[in-house]
Amino acid sequence: MIYTYCYSISNMVKAIVAAFNQISSCRLHAYGAVLLAVLLCLPSFSAQAQCPNNLIHHYRFDEKTAGTYADYVSPVVANCTNCPTPTESLFAGAQRFDGKNDGIVIPETERFDWENNVDFTIELWVQVTGNAGRNQVIMGRVATDSKMSWWIGVDPEGYAVFELYDKNRVGFKTEKMGKKINDGKWHHIVVMRNGGLLKNKLYIDGYKAADFFYDKYTTDFKSVAPATIGYYKLDNGYHFAGAIDEVMVYNKALNETEVRSRYNYGSAAYCGPKNLPPVIMSDPVTFGVAAQPYTYDVEAIGVPAPVYSLVNSPQGMQINATTGQIKWTPASAGKFNVTVNVENSQGKVQQSYSISVKNSITELRGLRHHWMLHEVSGTEFRDYYTPYNASCKPEARPQPIPGVISGGQRFNGTTTGLNVANSSNFNWLPDESFSIELWMRTTASTSGNRVLIGRDARDSDLHWWIGADSEGHASFQLKDYLWDGIGIGGGPKLTDGVWHHIVAVRDGGSGANRLFVDGEQVAQGSFTYKNGFQSLTPVNIGYLDREGRYRFEGDMDEVMLYGRALSAAEIKERYQTVFDGIVELISFEGRFEGGSVVLDWETQTEVELSHFVVERSEDGTEFTEIGTVQAKGTSAERLAYSFTDPAPIKERGYYRLRIVKQNGAFTHSHVVIIEFGGTIASSFFLYPNPVQSGEVNVNVTNLVPDERVIYMLSSITGKKIITRELQVASDGTLDFIVPVPDQLRAGMYVISVISDVKTISRKLVVID
Repeated sequence: MIYTYCYSISNMVKAIVAAFNQISSCRLHAYGAVLLAVLLCLPSFSAQAQCPNNLIHHYRFDEKTAGTYADYVSPVVANCTNCPTPTESLFAGAQRFDGKNDGIVIPETERFDWENNVDFTIELWVQVTGNAGRNQVIMGRVATDSKMSWWIGVDPEGYAVFELYDKNRVGFKTEKMGKKINDGKWHHIVVMRNGGLLKNKLYIDGYKAADFFYDKYTTDFKSVAPATIGYYKLDNGYHFAGAIDEVMVYNKALNETEVRSRYNYGSAAYCGPKNLPPVIMSDPVTFGVAAQPYTYDVEAIGVPAPVYSLVNSPQGMQINATTGQIKWTPASAGKFNVTVNVENSQGKVQQSYSISVKNSITELRGLRHHWMLHEVSGTEFRDYYTPYNASCKPEARPQPIPGVISGGQRFNGTTTGLNVANSSNFNWLPDESFSIELWMRTTASTSGNRVLIGRDARDSDLHWWIGADSEGHASFQLKDYLWDGIGIGGGPKLTDGVWHHIVAVRDGGSGANRLFVDGEQVAQGSFTYKNGFQSLTPVNIGYLDREGRYRFEGDMDEVMLYGRALSAAEIKERYQTVFDGIVELISFEGRFEGGSVVLDWETQTEVELSHFVVERSEDGTEFTEIGTVQAKGTSAERLAYSFTDPAPIKERGYYRLRIVKQNGAFTHSHVVIIEFGGTIASSFFLYPNPVQSGEVNVNVTNLVPDERVIYMLSSITGKKIITRELQVASDGTLDFIVPVPDQLRAGMYVISVISDVKTISRKLVVID
C-alpha cells in the first residue's frame, strides 16, 4: 500500500521540518533515516503541493485495472463490484461508466459528514454525450437513516445539476443553469457550500452557473451511507453514462480565483504526479483583416510544460515558444494556412487551420471590432472585423436613422437593445490595454444611468459600462470579476441633441482609466487590477442586461473596440475628422423607374461641401463608386440632388452617398436598398410641408399589402411625439393624417413609417 505509506510519511514532513530549528546539531544524524524515508516519497508529495490547500480526497482514476481506486491524499481506497472501464482523458486516464450497472463506492463517510452550514467543495472532470431521458448522477450520497441526500449530475436535457438536502429534507436544487455539458467534450464541474456566506454554488468550465443564498438548513448532512460515483443508491440508481476523472474534495469553499485557476481560462490545471502528453484545448482564430494585428493564444495542457512552434505559417507570423501566443499582421487579403506544433517529452500534437483575411477599411491600428450600425432591416448588425455580429429579437430592434457615418440606430429607452453573444475580445487580462469608441446623440432625460455599451456578468461580479450618468455626463465604470475597480465621469452634458464622440481608454501599462468626450479628456483615474474581466455573458449595446435595464434613449453609431490604448492625439483626430464631415442630410431615397434606379436626396446645411460620391454594393458591405455629383455650394437652404443608375444590379442593390468636404473630410449617408423592379422602393409624400398648424396628409406606396405598420412623429433628435399603429391597404398603399399639436414649436421634425422589412422617413418643417 505505497499510497497509504506515502500519505502517512508526507503528513509527517511539516512536523519534522518545523522541529528542525529545535534539533541540536549532535542529534541530526538520528533523524537521517527518517528523512531518507521521507525523500523516497517526495516526488509524489512535491506534485501534490501544486494542488490547492485543504484537499481531503483526490481520486485520479488513472487505474488501468478495475477494482480499486487510490486516493492521492488519504488512505481511503474506493472500490466497486460492477466496475467502470478504464479510458483515456486529458490527464493520464479516466473511468468510463455504462449508464446501466456500474459504479464506485467511497466506503469511509467521515469526510462527507458535513455539519450544518459547513464549507466544502467538490471538483471533477466529466465527459457526457447525448440525452438520457432521465437524471444521471456523477457523484452523490443518499442516506438510509434520514432524508438527507446530495448529488452532482446531468438532467435529461444535458444541464449540470447540484442538489443538496439536509437530514430533514430541507435544501435546494439547481434547474437548467449555465450551459449544456452533453456535447462529448470534457467539462470541469465545481460545486460548493460556503457556510460562512450561506451560499450554494455551481461552476462549469471556470464560470459561475448558479449562486444561491440559502439559509434554511435545519440540521447536518451526516449518515452511515457511503458516497458513490457514477450512480446513486436510490430507485434505479440513476446511473451515469460517460467518463469521470480527477474527483477532488476540499474541506473549504474555493474562492472565485481558485476555481478559475483550476480551469485555467480555457485550458486545464493538473496537480497529479504523472507526466502528460500535450493536448490542445483552444479553437483557432480563423479570420483577420489586412494591416490589422492578428492574435491567437494557443492553449494546451501537458506535463512537462509544452513548447510551441510553427510548422507552416504565412510570412511574418511568430509564436511565443513558452506561452503559445501567435502574432501576425497580414499585409494583404487572402487565405493563409497555419500548422501549430505543441510538444513535450511525452509526445506532440499539431493543429492545422486556415485564416481568411479581408481587405482593410483604413482604420487605426489595433481594431478588434467595428459595428457600423448602418443596417436598415433584419436583426443582425455586422461586425466588419470578426464574425461576431450584434443581434436582437425583432421586438428589440432599434430604428435605422442617418448616422455620423452612413446609417445609425435609434434606441427607444424602453425595449430596444443589441447583444454580442461571442464577446471573447472583451475578456481582458488585468494589465491589458483597450479602447472603446462610439458616437451618440440624445435629448432624453438620463434619470438613472443610461448605458451605451456594457457587460454585467451573470457568471461573476464583473461589471463595466460606458454611458451617461443621472445628470447627463459621460461615465466609464470598470469593475473586474471580483467587483474591484473604479468609475470615472465628467465633461459636458450629453443631452443637447448634438452628436458626441465618446472614447473610454484603459491603459494597462500606466494603470490609468481615461474618458474622452468630443476629442478632449474629461476624466481620469488610476487603479491596479489584480483580476481579469473574463465572462461568457454577452456584451450589450444600448442597455445593460440587469435589473433596471439602464436603457439608452437616443441615437448611436460606429461602435469600435481597439486592443490598445488610443493616445489623446489619435482620439482628437478621430473626432475632428468625422465631425468635420457631418452634413445634415434631410433625405436620401431611391426608386426603380423604367429599368433604372433613381436616387434623390436633399441637404439642409452645406458648409464648404465639395461633392457626393454615389456608391453601390451587392451585399451591403463592400461598396464601389458608380458616379459623382458636384455640390451646389455653401448654403443654409434646402438643396435637392438626383442621380440615375442606368444598369442596376439584378435582384437587390444597396446604395449610399459619400459626402465629401472641400478639405477632404467625408461621411456616408445611410444605406438605401432597391429591389430590381422596385418592390422595396416606396414613394412617401407629405403635404402641406412646411406646415404652420392643422393636419399633414401622408401617402406611402409600395408597402406589403395588408401588413401592420407603425407611424411615428418625432423630433429631429428622436424624441417621440405621436406613435400609432396602422394597416396598409390591399394595394400596398397607406394614407393617413398626422395632426400637428398646437404646442409644437417651430422647427424640423420627422415622420416615419416602420414595417417588418423597412423604415422610411420624411422631414416635416413646422413654421410660425
